[in-house]
Amino acid sequence: MRASHRARLAERASEPAVPRSTRLRDLWRGTGADLPGGDPLPSHRAPMEGYLWRFTDPGRGRVLLVACGVNHPPGPPWATVVVAAHPSGLIRSASVDGAWDDTAAYRISALPALVLDGKRLRVRIGDDVDIRCALRPEHTWPPRRLLPGTSVFSAVPGLNHYWHPHLFGARVEGAARLADEVWDLSGSQVYAEKSWGRGFPPAWWWGQAHGFDREDLCVAFAGGSLGRGGLTLRVNGLVVRAGDETIGLFPPAALVRATVRDGTWHLAGRSARHRVELTGTAPEGRAYYLPVPRLERHRFGSSVQHLAGRLHVTVRQDGRLRYAGESALASLETGGLAAG
Repeated sequence: MRASHRARLAERASEPAVPRSTRLRDLWRGTGADLPGGDPLPSHRAPMEGYLWRFTDPGRGRVLLVACGVNHPPGPPWATVVVAAHPSGLIRSASVDGAWDDTAAYRISALPALVLDGKRLRVRIGDDVDIRCALRPEHTWPPRRLLPGTSVFSAVPGLNHYWHPHLFGARVEGAARLADEVWDLSGSQVYAEKSWGRGFPPAWWWGQAHGFDREDLCVAFAGGSLGRGGLTLRVNGLVVRAGDETIGLFPPAALVRATVRDGTWHLAGRSARHRVELTGTAPEGRAYYLPVPRLERHRFGSSVQHLAGRLHVTVRQDGRLRYAGESALASLETGGLAAG
Protein backbone atom coordinates (compact mmCIF):
# COMPACT_ATOMS: atom_id res chain seq x y z
CA MET A 1 0.00 0.00 0.00
CA ARG A 2 1.45 3.32 -1.03
CA ALA A 3 2.20 5.89 1.67
CA SER A 4 -0.11 8.52 0.16
CA HIS A 5 -3.02 6.05 0.11
CA ARG A 6 -2.35 5.00 3.70
CA ALA A 7 -2.30 8.69 4.70
CA ARG A 8 -5.70 9.28 3.12
CA LEU A 9 -7.18 6.27 4.88
CA ALA A 10 -5.77 7.47 8.20
CA GLU A 11 -7.17 10.95 7.63
CA ARG A 12 -10.64 9.59 6.90
CA ALA A 13 -10.50 7.33 9.94
CA SER A 14 -9.72 10.33 12.14
CA GLU A 15 -12.74 12.31 10.91
CA PRO A 16 -15.76 12.27 13.24
CA ALA A 17 -18.58 10.01 12.10
CA VAL A 18 -21.57 11.82 10.61
CA PRO A 19 -24.74 10.92 12.53
CA ARG A 20 -27.24 8.90 10.53
CA SER A 21 -29.93 11.52 11.17
CA THR A 22 -27.69 14.17 9.60
CA ARG A 23 -27.05 12.00 6.55
CA LEU A 24 -30.78 11.39 6.11
CA ARG A 25 -31.50 15.10 6.51
CA ASP A 26 -28.90 15.99 3.88
CA LEU A 27 -30.30 13.40 1.49
CA TRP A 28 -33.79 14.81 1.94
CA ARG A 29 -32.62 18.41 1.51
CA GLY A 30 -30.78 17.34 -1.63
CA THR A 31 -34.22 16.87 -3.23
CA GLY A 32 -34.90 20.58 -2.59
CA ALA A 33 -37.35 19.92 0.24
CA ASP A 34 -36.97 21.00 3.87
CA LEU A 35 -38.23 19.21 6.95
CA PRO A 36 -40.69 21.16 9.14
CA GLY A 37 -38.73 23.33 11.54
CA GLY A 38 -35.57 23.04 9.45
CA ASP A 39 -33.32 25.90 8.38
CA PRO A 40 -33.54 26.59 4.61
CA LEU A 41 -30.60 29.03 4.57
CA PRO A 42 -27.73 26.51 4.29
CA SER A 43 -27.20 25.07 0.84
CA HIS A 44 -29.33 22.15 -0.31
CA ARG A 45 -26.73 21.48 -3.01
CA ALA A 46 -29.61 21.69 -5.45
CA PRO A 47 -28.69 22.32 -9.10
CA MET A 48 -29.26 26.02 -8.40
CA GLU A 49 -28.94 27.92 -5.10
CA GLY A 50 -29.76 31.62 -5.27
CA TYR A 51 -28.97 34.34 -2.70
CA LEU A 52 -30.12 37.96 -2.87
CA TRP A 53 -29.67 41.11 -0.76
CA ARG A 54 -31.29 44.50 -1.36
CA PHE A 55 -30.30 47.76 0.36
CA THR A 56 -32.71 50.71 0.20
CA ASP A 57 -31.75 54.23 1.28
CA PRO A 58 -34.98 56.31 1.07
CA GLY A 59 -33.32 59.52 2.24
CA ARG A 60 -30.88 59.51 -0.68
CA GLY A 61 -33.19 57.76 -3.14
CA ARG A 62 -30.70 54.91 -3.62
CA VAL A 63 -31.05 51.16 -4.12
CA LEU A 64 -28.28 48.54 -4.21
CA LEU A 65 -28.99 44.96 -5.26
CA VAL A 66 -26.56 42.06 -4.84
CA ALA A 67 -27.36 38.57 -6.17
CA CYS A 68 -25.36 35.36 -6.19
CA GLY A 69 -26.30 32.09 -7.85
CA VAL A 70 -24.30 28.94 -7.07
CA ASN A 71 -24.85 26.13 -9.58
CA HIS A 72 -24.15 22.48 -8.75
CA PRO A 73 -24.01 20.68 -12.09
CA PRO A 74 -22.20 17.42 -12.67
CA GLY A 75 -18.64 18.51 -12.15
CA PRO A 76 -17.26 21.44 -10.14
CA PRO A 77 -19.76 24.09 -8.96
CA TRP A 78 -19.68 27.60 -10.39
CA ALA A 79 -21.25 30.93 -9.45
CA THR A 80 -22.66 34.11 -10.91
CA VAL A 81 -22.50 37.38 -8.95
CA VAL A 82 -24.51 40.43 -10.04
CA VAL A 83 -24.54 43.97 -8.62
CA ALA A 84 -26.95 46.69 -9.75
CA ALA A 85 -27.41 50.21 -8.37
CA HIS A 86 -29.96 53.02 -8.71
CA PRO A 87 -29.85 55.86 -9.68
CA SER A 88 -26.39 55.46 -11.20
CA GLY A 89 -27.50 52.68 -13.53
CA LEU A 90 -24.42 50.61 -12.68
CA ILE A 91 -24.58 46.89 -13.52
CA ARG A 92 -21.60 44.60 -13.00
CA SER A 93 -21.41 40.81 -13.03
CA ALA A 94 -18.86 38.05 -12.70
CA SER A 95 -18.92 34.33 -13.41
CA VAL A 96 -16.47 32.23 -11.40
CA ASP A 97 -15.50 28.59 -11.12
CA GLY A 98 -14.83 26.73 -7.90
CA ALA A 99 -17.67 28.24 -5.85
CA TRP A 100 -18.80 26.68 -2.57
CA ASP A 101 -21.83 27.07 -0.30
CA ASP A 102 -22.10 25.38 3.08
CA THR A 103 -24.74 22.72 3.78
CA ALA A 104 -24.51 23.33 7.55
CA ALA A 105 -24.41 27.14 7.77
CA TYR A 106 -25.27 30.33 5.87
CA ARG A 107 -21.90 30.68 4.14
CA ILE A 108 -20.76 31.16 0.54
CA SER A 109 -17.38 31.42 -1.13
CA ALA A 110 -17.33 32.56 -4.76
CA LEU A 111 -13.84 34.04 -4.84
CA PRO A 112 -12.76 36.53 -5.91
CA ALA A 113 -16.26 37.96 -6.47
CA LEU A 114 -18.20 37.24 -3.24
CA VAL A 115 -17.78 35.88 0.26
CA LEU A 116 -20.56 35.53 2.83
CA ASP A 117 -19.68 34.37 6.31
CA GLY A 118 -22.81 34.48 8.38
CA LYS A 119 -23.43 38.19 8.89
CA ARG A 120 -20.51 39.59 6.86
CA LEU A 121 -20.80 40.18 3.13
CA ARG A 122 -17.91 41.07 0.82
CA VAL A 123 -18.32 41.64 -2.93
CA ARG A 124 -15.59 42.58 -5.43
CA ILE A 125 -16.09 42.76 -9.19
CA GLY A 126 -13.20 44.17 -11.17
CA ASP A 127 -12.09 47.69 -10.28
CA ASP A 128 -15.63 49.10 -10.07
CA VAL A 129 -17.34 47.23 -7.21
CA ASP A 130 -16.09 46.79 -3.67
CA ILE A 131 -18.78 46.17 -1.04
CA ARG A 132 -17.93 45.40 2.58
CA CYS A 133 -20.64 45.26 5.20
CA ALA A 134 -21.84 43.53 8.33
CA LEU A 135 -25.53 42.75 8.79
CA ARG A 136 -27.11 42.35 12.21
CA PRO A 137 -30.61 40.93 11.62
CA GLU A 138 -33.45 42.63 13.46
CA HIS A 139 -36.56 41.31 11.66
CA THR A 140 -36.46 37.81 10.20
CA TRP A 141 -38.81 35.09 9.04
CA PRO A 142 -40.57 34.05 12.28
CA PRO A 143 -38.58 31.17 13.80
CA ARG A 144 -41.74 29.78 15.39
CA ARG A 145 -43.17 28.91 11.98
CA LEU A 146 -42.53 25.31 11.01
CA LEU A 147 -42.34 25.92 7.26
CA PRO A 148 -40.26 28.33 5.16
CA GLY A 149 -41.69 30.95 2.82
CA THR A 150 -43.19 28.63 0.23
CA SER A 151 -45.32 26.97 2.93
CA VAL A 152 -46.32 23.35 2.28
CA PHE A 153 -44.54 23.39 -1.08
CA SER A 154 -41.24 23.62 0.81
CA ALA A 155 -41.76 20.05 2.02
CA VAL A 156 -42.43 18.65 -1.48
CA PRO A 157 -39.31 17.12 -3.05
CA GLY A 158 -38.22 17.67 -6.64
CA LEU A 159 -39.96 20.96 -7.44
CA ASN A 160 -38.27 23.20 -9.97
CA HIS A 161 -38.11 26.22 -7.65
CA TYR A 162 -38.38 27.14 -3.96
CA TRP A 163 -38.46 30.65 -2.46
CA HIS A 164 -37.77 31.84 1.07
CA PRO A 165 -37.76 35.56 2.04
CA HIS A 166 -35.94 35.55 5.35
CA LEU A 167 -34.63 39.04 6.26
CA PHE A 168 -36.88 42.10 6.40
CA GLY A 169 -34.72 44.49 8.39
CA ALA A 170 -31.18 44.66 9.72
CA ARG A 171 -28.65 47.02 11.19
CA VAL A 172 -25.94 47.66 8.62
CA GLU A 173 -22.33 48.73 9.03
CA GLY A 174 -20.20 49.21 5.96
CA ALA A 175 -19.83 50.89 2.60
CA ALA A 176 -19.99 50.20 -1.11
CA ARG A 177 -17.64 51.60 -3.73
CA LEU A 178 -19.50 51.63 -7.03
CA ALA A 179 -17.31 52.99 -9.85
CA ASP A 180 -16.62 56.62 -8.89
CA GLU A 181 -19.11 56.71 -5.98
CA VAL A 182 -18.80 55.56 -2.39
CA TRP A 183 -22.05 54.79 -0.59
CA ASP A 184 -22.33 54.65 3.17
CA LEU A 185 -24.70 51.73 3.76
CA SER A 186 -25.35 52.57 7.40
CA GLY A 187 -29.03 53.22 7.97
CA SER A 188 -30.12 51.38 4.83
CA GLN A 189 -33.21 49.21 4.97
CA VAL A 190 -32.18 45.64 4.19
CA TYR A 191 -34.00 42.71 2.66
CA ALA A 192 -32.63 39.24 1.87
CA GLU A 193 -34.03 36.06 0.38
CA LYS A 194 -32.97 32.65 -0.84
CA SER A 195 -34.21 30.49 -3.71
CA TRP A 196 -33.16 27.06 -4.93
CA GLY A 197 -34.23 24.14 -7.08
CA ARG A 198 -33.69 22.71 -10.53
CA GLY A 199 -33.24 26.15 -12.08
CA PHE A 200 -35.36 29.22 -12.69
CA PRO A 201 -38.93 28.73 -13.92
CA PRO A 202 -39.58 29.25 -17.66
CA ALA A 203 -41.16 32.57 -16.67
CA TRP A 204 -41.42 34.42 -13.37
CA TRP A 205 -42.28 37.74 -11.74
CA TRP A 206 -40.89 39.18 -8.53
CA GLY A 207 -40.86 42.33 -6.47
CA GLN A 208 -39.63 43.80 -3.21
CA ALA A 209 -39.91 47.17 -1.52
CA HIS A 210 -38.87 49.18 1.48
CA GLY A 211 -39.07 52.96 1.42
CA PHE A 212 -42.64 53.42 2.61
CA ASP A 213 -43.72 56.14 5.03
CA ARG A 214 -43.48 53.43 7.70
CA GLU A 215 -39.88 52.33 8.19
CA ASP A 216 -41.05 49.01 9.64
CA LEU A 217 -42.94 48.03 6.48
CA CYS A 218 -41.39 45.58 4.03
CA VAL A 219 -43.09 43.84 1.09
CA ALA A 220 -41.95 40.99 -1.15
CA PHE A 221 -43.72 38.81 -3.70
CA ALA A 222 -42.86 36.12 -6.22
CA GLY A 223 -44.66 34.02 -8.78
CA GLY A 224 -44.07 31.62 -11.62
CA SER A 225 -44.62 28.11 -12.90
CA LEU A 226 -44.04 25.69 -10.04
CA GLY A 227 -44.01 21.92 -10.36
CA ARG A 228 -42.09 18.89 -11.52
CA GLY A 229 -41.92 17.31 -14.93
CA GLY A 230 -44.92 18.14 -17.07
CA LEU A 231 -47.11 18.94 -14.07
CA THR A 232 -46.78 22.66 -13.32
CA LEU A 233 -49.04 25.31 -11.86
CA ARG A 234 -48.86 29.09 -11.73
CA VAL A 235 -48.16 29.80 -8.07
CA ASN A 236 -47.87 33.16 -6.32
CA GLY A 237 -46.87 34.18 -2.82
CA LEU A 238 -46.42 37.43 -0.95
CA VAL A 239 -45.10 38.62 2.39
CA VAL A 240 -45.74 41.83 4.30
CA ARG A 241 -43.74 42.64 7.39
CA ALA A 242 -45.45 45.33 9.45
CA GLY A 243 -44.04 46.11 12.88
CA ASP A 244 -43.43 42.83 14.69
CA GLU A 245 -45.88 40.86 12.54
CA THR A 246 -45.07 38.94 9.38
CA ILE A 247 -48.04 38.28 7.12
CA GLY A 248 -47.29 35.47 4.70
CA LEU A 249 -49.87 34.59 2.07
CA PHE A 250 -49.09 31.33 0.29
CA PRO A 251 -51.32 28.60 -1.12
CA PRO A 252 -53.08 26.47 -0.06
CA ALA A 253 -53.71 28.47 3.15
CA ALA A 254 -54.23 31.65 1.11
CA LEU A 255 -55.37 32.51 -2.39
CA VAL A 256 -52.97 34.79 -4.27
CA ARG A 257 -53.65 35.91 -7.82
CA ALA A 258 -51.32 37.88 -10.07
CA THR A 259 -51.61 39.80 -13.32
CA VAL A 260 -48.31 40.98 -14.79
CA ARG A 261 -48.24 42.77 -18.15
CA ASP A 262 -47.49 46.07 -19.88
CA GLY A 263 -45.25 47.38 -17.10
CA THR A 264 -47.69 46.66 -14.26
CA TRP A 265 -47.66 44.06 -11.49
CA HIS A 266 -50.94 43.43 -9.68
CA LEU A 267 -51.30 40.88 -6.90
CA ALA A 268 -54.27 40.24 -4.64
CA GLY A 269 -53.99 37.83 -1.75
CA ARG A 270 -56.46 36.77 0.89
CA SER A 271 -56.51 34.40 3.83
CA ALA A 272 -58.95 33.88 6.69
CA ARG A 273 -57.85 37.14 8.37
CA HIS A 274 -55.92 39.20 5.83
CA ARG A 275 -56.45 40.90 2.49
CA VAL A 276 -53.41 42.33 0.74
CA GLU A 277 -53.39 44.13 -2.61
CA LEU A 278 -50.23 45.21 -4.43
CA THR A 279 -50.01 47.33 -7.59
CA GLY A 280 -46.61 48.03 -9.09
CA THR A 281 -45.79 50.27 -12.03
CA ALA A 282 -42.46 50.51 -13.82
CA PRO A 283 -40.91 53.86 -14.78
CA GLU A 284 -40.36 54.29 -18.49
CA GLY A 285 -36.83 53.87 -19.81
CA ARG A 286 -35.29 52.73 -16.50
CA ALA A 287 -35.04 48.97 -17.01
CA TYR A 288 -32.03 46.98 -15.89
CA TYR A 289 -31.24 43.84 -17.89
CA LEU A 290 -29.63 41.41 -15.46
CA PRO A 291 -27.92 38.11 -16.29
CA VAL A 292 -29.58 34.97 -14.93
CA PRO A 293 -27.55 31.73 -14.87
CA ARG A 294 -28.77 28.68 -16.70
CA LEU A 295 -27.76 25.26 -15.46
CA GLU A 296 -25.24 24.89 -18.30
CA ARG A 297 -21.86 26.21 -17.25
CA HIS A 298 -21.41 29.94 -17.92
CA ARG A 299 -24.58 30.26 -19.99
CA PHE A 300 -27.19 32.87 -19.16
CA GLY A 301 -30.72 33.99 -19.67
CA SER A 302 -31.88 37.39 -18.50
CA SER A 303 -34.42 39.26 -16.45
CA VAL A 304 -35.81 42.75 -16.78
CA GLN A 305 -35.82 44.63 -13.50
CA HIS A 306 -36.74 48.11 -12.37
CA LEU A 307 -34.93 49.13 -9.19
CA ALA A 308 -37.08 52.20 -8.57
CA GLY A 309 -40.63 51.34 -9.55
CA ARG A 310 -43.73 52.38 -7.65
CA LEU A 311 -45.54 49.87 -5.47
CA HIS A 312 -48.85 50.70 -3.83
CA VAL A 313 -49.82 48.45 -0.91
CA THR A 314 -53.12 47.97 0.89
CA VAL A 315 -53.35 45.68 3.93
CA ARG A 316 -56.60 44.77 5.65
CA GLN A 317 -56.94 42.63 8.74
CA ASP A 318 -60.30 41.25 9.90
CA GLY A 319 -61.97 43.61 7.44
CA ARG A 320 -60.29 46.76 8.78
CA LEU A 321 -57.78 48.85 6.87
CA ARG A 322 -54.43 48.43 8.56
CA TYR A 323 -52.16 50.19 6.06
CA ALA A 324 -52.28 51.92 2.69
CA GLY A 325 -49.21 53.54 1.19
CA GLU A 326 -46.68 53.62 -1.60
CA SER A 327 -42.96 53.22 -2.17
CA ALA A 328 -41.12 54.82 -5.10
CA LEU A 329 -38.08 52.55 -4.64
CA ALA A 330 -39.50 49.12 -5.43
CA SER A 331 -37.78 46.40 -7.40
CA LEU A 332 -40.16 44.97 -10.01
CA GLU A 333 -38.96 42.10 -12.19
CA THR A 334 -40.02 39.76 -14.96
CA GLY A 335 -37.84 37.02 -16.30
CA GLY A 336 -37.66 34.01 -18.59
CA LEU A 337 -34.87 31.72 -19.67
CA ALA A 338 -36.01 31.90 -23.28
CA ALA A 339 -34.32 35.30 -23.42
CA GLY A 340 -30.59 35.95 -23.55
